[in-house]
Amino acid sequence: MKTIYCKKCGKQVSKNCKKGFCNGCRDRSGTNNPFYGKTHSPSTKNKLKKACKEASKKMWEDSAYREKVTVGVTGKIRTDTFKKEQSERIKKWFEKNPKQRQIRSKIMRKSWRDGKIEPIINSINESKLEKEIREKIKQLLPSNNVIKKTLKIKGKWVYPDIIVDERIIIEVYGNFWHGDPNLYKPTDIVHHSKTAKEIWEADEFRKKLLTESGYSVHIIWGSDYKKHGDEAIIKTLKQALLLS
Repeated sequence: MKTIYCKKCGKQVSKNCKKGFCNGCRDRSGTNNPFYGKTHSPSTKNKLKKACKEASKKMWEDSAYREKVTVGVTGKIRTDTFKKEQSERIKKWFEKNPKQRQIRSKIMRKSWRDGKIEPIINSINESKLEKEIREKIKQLLPSNNVIKKTLKIKGKWVYPDIIVDERIIIEVYGNFWHGDPNLYKPTDIVHHSKTAKEIWEADEFRKKLLTESGYSVHIIWGSDYKKHGDEAIIKTLKQALLLS
């Protein structure tokens, strides 16, 4: 059998080579590419996507792999000045494009509702509404100790929104996260595939846990605050201080 050599580099090539060039020298562009004009079927695309996702997840679980691929990836740490300027730019952009805020909010809420975003169970994040109400309570009760801190009750860590004088707890309930009964029916899926009823039951369990530990627990709904402003806070404080 005659031995075939590459026309360009002289390397021996396979007997099946029809062009006379090795894989390193042959032209693979356009029609010379064996995959030219071919596409994967939807079924194959889904299989490849799934396989790639599983492989990536498995590799990412390896700490050595993570360390290897992240070395040199992160850039310079953003300064506080840059963060502030970036925040202002985004705010101004949303002011000029109010519809975009509504569109993005709708998409994000759907992602939460469908469970596409994983919740951080031990998160200590605070909502803008919560911070705003806590600051107003501090102004209304200048001689009282108004703080936010974690509490360990019956072996469970709890992070109330607002604690007054170590005896009163005021929780700020966002309409979406706590499933405002005025907006949701018991069977409505609100977020993380949970129904409004399940969210209410979880809130009641938390409230019971705090109450049984000696705290006076009171709720301020976001919708109530947005509608009545400081009056909603004052009304809750009067009730809390009277009962405690």
